[in-house]
Amino acid sequence: MSGVALLRVDRVGGAGGHPRHLHPALDLKILEAGLTQGGRIPATLVDGWLLAGGPPAWVARVLDGRPQVAVIKAETWCLPEAIECGRRLREAGIMTIAIGQQVSHAMRSPVAHWREAFDVALAGEPEEELLDCLPRLLQGDTATFDKAWQRFDRGHHLEVLAPERLPRPLFSAAEQTAFAFPFPLPGKALRRWAYVLSASGCPHRCRHCSTVVRKSSGERLRKRSPQGVADEVAAHLASGAEAIAFEDDTLLVDRRHFLGICEELARRNIAVPWIANARPDELDAERVDAAAAAGARLFKVGIETATPRLIELMGKARDGEAWRRQSEEGLARLKRQGIAAVGLFLVGLPSETTAEVEETVRWAQALAPEYVQVQIFRSYPDIPWWQDLAPKLRDAGAAYHYGPILDTAAAMPADALAGLQRDFYRRYYLRSAYVLSHARSCWRHYCEPAGIAATLQRLRYMIGSARAPQPSSQGFLSLVD
Repeated sequence: MSGVALLRVDRVGGAGGHPRHLHPALDLKILEAGLTQGGRIPATLVDGWLLAGGPPAWVARVLDGRPQVAVIKAETWCLPEAIECGRRLREAGIMTIAIGQQVSHAMRSPVAHWREAFDVALAGEPEEELLDCLPRLLQGDTATFDKAWQRFDRGHHLEVLAPERLPRPLFSAAEQTAFAFPFPLPGKALRRWAYVLSASGCPHRCRHCSTVVRKSSGERLRKRSPQGVADEVAAHLASGAEAIAFEDDTLLVDRRHFLGICEELARRNIAVPWIANARPDELDAERVDAAAAAGARLFKVGIETATPRLIELMGKARDGEAWRRQSEEGLARLKRQGIAAVGLFLVGLPSETTAEVEETVRWAQALAPEYVQVQIFRSYPDIPWWQDLAPKLRDAGAAYHYGPILDTAAAMPADALAGLQRDFYRRYYLRSAYVLSHARSCWRHYCEPAGIAATLQRLRYMIGSARAPQPSSQGFLSLVD
């Protein structure tokens, strides 16, 4: 046996009915690029988000490559699948290394059979450490990982310290197509996408934010140079990508860094449509104008709720009323510049009432972003409200993302939340004014069978069809996870 397998695990059965955005595992793609550069080490990436069949099929694909080591990335919502893959691979004599948010979860809440499944568990951002240690590990030097479980028990999270030195991830034409952003944008259909991380870390300390939804780890912002970011964007375009998705938790958080990237893209005339995450309080005139000049086509904006007291409770802002004003002004600026927006909202926040959810629905309609995404708030081990869950739910890992809603900190029954989420979507997307406006700007996306099929899937989801739609990366009313 030789080489390394890189495996991303998914939940068997998909997203529990909620359509989702398929995006790449950038940490695994970076490892793949670094290991295989110059033919150094054979490395095969098996992506369970794209390969059906569950753990037996994924493990079989891994074993086909006869690796010596398997790096397994998984999240909270697919812990049983990750454990099964790890145990099967260890039984086959392969060393297993757990990475991804699953490790942060297991540090804080017991996971059955965790140590039976994994030889090593690395929390946070493992790219630098693995690129340094895997070559030695393949030569039989296990000293580097001898104290790995001690670090795990101490809750130690790795951070990428020199992001500029990491290898650039490469995407095949098939991956660029599979990971297409699901929301149609006006004009030409963008079918091939590449993903770029310009910085790691987020200095904001929002009390509801979890590593489950984060794109990087840590509070300290570790930035790449604007020149390096532009070089990577240009390389992706040369490989056939038609658009770029910036994966930063919030691309605009450091004004100088963001403006530097925009200036570099504009200076070099790198004409590429791109999207990114943003906060309402970052959408000032200077940054929005710079984004428009550099090719921005859409921002995913974390608005969350219309209720000022909940904004303050979550730690999004000290002044919830000011947050509302910034949301309204920021989305208006985006519209004037021709930049679309996805309004990101939550329902079921701690102490939230049904009346407050109703207020948020009406406010979202008034804000009129091109799309809305509505998540049900869930408690995770790394946020304060986790301790409010019943111990049996914390130990069982039951209250998660796509799973059944067994408990809530909101001032409403847990079994009401899924209905509120669907109702939010229906009342936003099924308005005749919205449908007509969207059809006028994005009709080209619905001239193909795939677009029609995806639309029907999402409509079935919103009207509560018993048959859950499967994940798709195309079409009208795509609802991103």
